[in-house]
Amino acid sequence: MDRYLVISSDGHAGLPPEKYREYLDPQYRELFDERVAKEIAAREQHEKNFLLDDFNNNWRASVGDGLEGAWDSDIRSRVLDEDGVVAEVLYPDGITERNAPPFGADIGLRPNAKEAHLQWAGARAHNRWMADFCKMDPVRRIGLAIIPAFYDMEENLKEILWAKENGLKGVVLPTLMEGWDFYNHPKYHRMWAMLQEFNMPVNFHSGAAPAYDTAQPGWIGVYLSEYAFYLTRPMSTMIFGGVFEQFPNLKVTFTEAGGEFWFPWMLELMDIRASVKHTSGKLGDHRSNLSMKPSEYFQRNIWVGCSALPDEETTESYYNIGIDRVLWGTDYPHPEGTWPQTHPKMIASLGGLPDEHIAKMLGGNALDVYDLDLEAMNKIAARIGPKKSGFAKAA
Repeated sequence: MDRYLVISSDGHAGLPPEKYREYLDPQYRELFDERVAKEIAAREQHEKNFLLDDFNNNWRASVGDGLEGAWDSDIRSRVLDEDGVVAEVLYPDGITERNAPPFGADIGLRPNAKEAHLQWAGARAHNRWMADFCKMDPVRRIGLAIIPAFYDMEENLKEILWAKENGLKGVVLPTLMEGWDFYNHPKYHRMWAMLQEFNMPVNFHSGAAPAYDTAQPGWIGVYLSEYAFYLTRPMSTMIFGGVFEQFPNLKVTFTEAGGEFWFPWMLELMDIRASVKHTSGKLGDHRSNLSMKPSEYFQRNIWVGCSALPDEETTESYYNIGIDRVLWGTDYPHPEGTWPQTHPKMIASLGGLPDEHIAKMLGGNALDVYDLDLEAMNKIAARIGPKKSGFAKAA
């Protein structure tokens, strides 16, 4: 085939907020009615805190009805065709169209014991809609189920089983763990075992961080310097906690984390600490759960979803992370992603690299992570995939 199979590792989808009502369990609808206007207003303010009005409004005006692909099946399939993307991993949405799931059950989920039942209600509502959305175009949509994992293991297992039976391909877990059992705790072992058995990867996405005082100068710079730490904290807990030692076929992805400068540094640091050098020897042998180096678990069990922007990800970064570990993504429909200029940005990021490396990063590696229909995807790629000749040299 003279075209590449492109599987985006980073897509976002969610309903307009008021439309989640029909997917909620009936006992939560009255409270939803009371809260929905406030939640929409809060997300609007959150958007204003993060995004410059001029930038965001100009960008929104320039993309026509494409933003409605966040929930409109026909528009989304059309946008994917235009981008040359065969399929995409679908995370819940956030602030772009203020269409995150209700009750805070999104990629920025903050654990809260008093709100646990509501976060579960919001997660289930989103998962039900996501299953329906994926059924509208099942080859092209790799839906993830939200699991608010900290509260109730039986609920975790029940929802994972439901997700598997309803065609979802993986789970997305919260990244903020403070005040709750970290992912190295044995209580999660049954969850890891089920996910490994079902061949459903665990997915983490950037966004969550402790609350910042947005009235103070420089807060956004602090956030941009720290968010990758909170995203990848589960990686160190799972590696040093022996999760991958006990569950060698468990698959984990970390998406939109600034892979160029973050993951190679983190892996080097963990390998140094695992070597128990003089500077850390007094703390004991913290390798007792490990039979390999942390970087070796990474190369076996972990992938990095890179929303490939030329100003953040470079050719060198892909090789530092490992060609077999990189999952390319568009971040549709977010303004920081590649859409609606995916083709030129794709070529700027990957043009001139060896054909087999481009093929792995654009789609081949995703086939190793998710349970997908390759034959059906190749038929779509033959029609809409970017032509290999366009990558012969860097743009």
